[in-house]
Amino acid sequence: MTPDLAMTYCRMIARTLEPGRDGLQALLEGTGVDPDTLENSDGFIDWPGARRLIANALALSPHPDLALRTGLRALPAMHGAMGMAAMASATLRDAMTLFARFNNTRTRIFSTSLLEDADTITLRLDFAHEQDYAVRFLTESALASAFACHVVLRGQPIQQGAVHFNYPPPPHADFFPAAFGGVEVVFDAPTVALTLPARYGDEPVPSHDRELLWMSVQQCEARQEALRRHGTLSDQVLTLLHEHLLRNNAEPNLESTAAALHVSPRTLIRRLKQEGMRFQTLRDQTLARRAGQLLALPHYTVAAVALELGYTDVASFRRAFRRWFGTSPSAFRRQ
Repeated sequence: MTPDLAMTYCRMIARTLEPGRDGLQALLEGTGVDPDTLENSDGFIDWPGARRLIANALALSPHPDLALRTGLRALPAMHGAMGMAAMASATLRDAMTLFARFNNTRTRIFSTSLLEDADTITLRLDFAHEQDYAVRFLTESALASAFACHVVLRGQPIQQGAVHFNYPPPPHADFFPAAFGGVEVVFDAPTVALTLPARYGDEPVPSHDRELLWMSVQQCEARQEALRRHGTLSDQVLTLLHEHLLRNNAEPNLESTAAALHVSPRTLIRRLKQEGMRFQTLRDQTLARRAGQLLALPHYTVAAVALELGYTDVASFRRAFRRWFGTSPSAFRRQ
């Protein structure tokens, strides 16, 4: 199966539904998943299978708010290494950053990005498929999960903020205020998002643990690499760039990457463009990721990090780092 939705989330739907053994067969009908796989697998279900499972669940459930109920059960620990990394983060902003960074280890159905201005900090969801019953179900469950996770991470209720849905109020809209207690519910919004006051970002996470954070991030990155080996061309390029950087301590380049994929540089650029991606963007992602890893190690100076990334001029590295992270390497390390 393609890595569209972690099987863990399918189990949460089943456990929220509580269908019994006979009902479980009905829930899995036409999905390509058997009960043993549902109960024990750490793998994924593809998008057609996920859509069928959601359709079956909606037909079996007497609760119109099944998606909200499922999402509210999906607390940080239910999100695997990504959730553990969030729980071990120093601040709520760090936790939100990790959710955005490692979302693709749990699903390819939507991507997550973190946006911040002077007043708000926002976790935005962008779906890869056109809106239908399945996308709306996952929209509601994902935002309910994000809301519940942030309550747990804060260790106290959320008093301000908003959840945004990019469709009109559904027939079960009366259930939303109770599910998202303390925040405004907005329908017909331009994007799908959870928005909190900017000051929340600086709040400490009570369960912060530096060692657990490091271990969890390493697990997430290992999962990303494993998925990229079987993913899109952009994923394959990211894997090659990362391996080149670790092996050669030099900036990865277009020519060597194209050669490894047995295509010409021009063909690689064209095929990446078809995926809406640029080689330079992938290269910057690779360098930024490695720079962040090395700066987390206390014995690496800024000059040493620059050298390992292939920069002979520290000033050039500092300029690139500011472009990637919006701050200096020294400030990044202090944070």
